Order: sequence, then structure tokens, then C-alpha cells
Amino acid sequence: MKKIKLVIKDIVILMSTFLLMLLLTYLFYPIVKKNIKFEPAIETLIYLLISLYLFIIYRKEIINYFKDFRLNYKKYISKNFEFFLICILAMIILNIILVEFIGQMPTNEELNKSSIKNNLFFSFLQVCIFAPFYEEVLFRLNFKNLFKNKIIFSIFTGLIFGSMHLISAKSLIEIPFILSYSIAGFALGYVFYDTNNIFTSMFFHFFNNFLSLILTIIGEYLWKG
Repeated sequence: MKKIKLVIKDIVILMSTFLLMLLLTYLFYPIVKKNIKFEPAIETLIYLLISLYLFIIYRKEIINYFKDFRLNYKKYISKNFEFFLICILAMIILNIILVEFIGQMPTNEELNKSSIKNNLFFSFLQVCIFAPFYEEVLFRLNFKNLFKNKIIFSIFTGLIFGSMHLISAKSLIEIPFILSYSIAGFALGYVFYDTNNIFTSMFFHFFNNFLSLILTIIGEYLWKG
């Protein structure tokens, strides 16, 4: 019975978060429609409000995790750094193979590139600050108490993480990209469960997104001239 209540609670939080995101998008749509220049700022505001919503729900756990991470961050990061890099390398290799096979980049990455080109400041806030926070709370911390096995937890949350990154997909041909996104999700779930601290996975999520941001900037602004 307790397990069923936990499942219901986690699903409710997951669904309510997405409903809140849809509601906020709908409420702010008239502003964006009136002036498209406001879109990056509005998107960032939505990310902020979603992060605040999840912080309110899990504030006690988050505060306790922060206190622990502040004392043990060097141990947590060094312990999992090599493992995370291996997973990210595997994700990159698989992504390259999938792009060659499918013939296109996933829509999510195309949207990120477009966002970076349009407004670097707001893109940094969205991709490197707010996304690592609310995605780790929603996809990792939210399901922590459902699993006693680290590998099963990492696979489950990794698949959810990968699936959510395909919401913006334009066609079913992009479905295989769930594999590459899920590898990153698996790695983040693993380091969270291994250290029992959500800020460990937040740090690695930030590291991955920041690296992607830098590479995108190099490709779009420097390499292309």
C-alpha cells in the first residue's frame, strides 16, 4: 500500500509539473505573440517558476542535500567523474551514429542551437542553471524512494529522461535518439543514487550542458566564421 502511494505521489508531481508548464506557456503566449523578442525571457521565467514549484515541494530534502554536498562535494565529484565522462563519450558516439543513420539532428538539439544563437544569456540560464535543477529534482529525486536497486533506478529514470527530451520531436524517425539521451539520464541517475545527493547529479548535469553550450558557441560563432 505504501509503495502504491509513493507511485501515485511521484506520478502526480510529474504530471502537475508538466501541466503547470503548459499553463504558464498558455498564459504568457499573448506576450510572446505580441513581441517575439520577449520569448527567451518568458521561457526563462517559466523555467524559474517550475524550479520554484519543485523546490517548494522538496525544500527539506534539497536543503539537507545542499548541506551534505557542501561538505563532501570533492569526494562525490572525484568518485564519479571518470564514470560520467565514459557515459557521455558513449552518448556522443551513439548520437553521431544515429545522426548519420537517420540523417538529421534531434529537434531538441536544433531548438537549443537556435536559442543559443538568438540569446546566449537566457540560453545559459535555461540550459545550465534551471534545467539541471528542475530536471534532476523531477526525474531523479522524485523517484528516489521507489527503487532499492541502483541499476534499475538508473535505467528507469534514464528512460524517462530520454523520453522527455523527445517531446519536441517533429516525427517518429527521431525515436532512436531516446537511446543517446537515456545514456546521459542513466549516468545522472547512477551518480545521484551512488552518492545519495541530488547536487552531485545537478553538478554533472550542469557540466554536460555547459560543455555542450561551449561547443555550440564554438561551432556557430567561431568555426563558421
